[in-house]
Amino acid sequence: MRADDTPKGTDPPKSLLGRVCLVLVMLFMGVLFSVFGVAATAHFADGLKYSTRASGTPGLLKIDACTASGTGKQRRTDCVGAFRSDDHRVVDRFASIGGPHRKGTVLPVQRDAHGHCYPVGVTPTAWRLSVICFCVLGLFGGLAAFCGAFCTVMPRTGRRIGAVMRSSGIARAVSGLCKALGIGIAVFGVVGLFGLIGGLVVR
Repeated sequence: MRADDTPKGTDPPKSLLGRVCLVLVMLFMGVLFSVFGVAATAHFADGLKYSTRASGTPGLLKIDACTASGTGKQRRTDCVGAFRSDDHRVVDRFASIGGPHRKGTVLPVQRDAHGHCYPVGVTPTAWRLSVICFCVLGLFGGLAAFCGAFCTVMPRTGRRIGAVMRSSGIARAVSGLCKALGIGIAVFGVVGLFGLIGGLVVR
């Protein structure tokens, strides 16, 4: 078998319509996963600085009321309460936080400049790290879809680029990083789950 041959069953569609459809699907998946990966990673990474107390004002939040909005998968619960900083210099009677939480619950939180509070501790930090690993993995999936679309349009050039990546160790490094992200999702997810169960038991 020649170096530029591919095993049976892995060849792209030979018809022009089949190639066009495959490329369009790959481009759609590439855009979808890439946008999701970048946006979600930025969102959860921003919240990570609060859950680790690296930014914001530390204090306690006493939940006064929670309201639900939306339906189905879009349904979300937001709570408001009275926030008091640890040094008693900042008091916000209308601070907000994502819910649901029971009325009267007192939470250790970190408040940002807009009055929104973030839960702190091992559990919320582990959850955020797990989601960040998942989002970065999704970003890699989007980039892989773009590469697949390129290889379908220009198969010879794609095989040459792939050979260079394998010989230079880039492909092995990317594969190792994806495995590390998968391990991170599992480890941080388990830590967050045990923390959540422990918190429910304490309540």
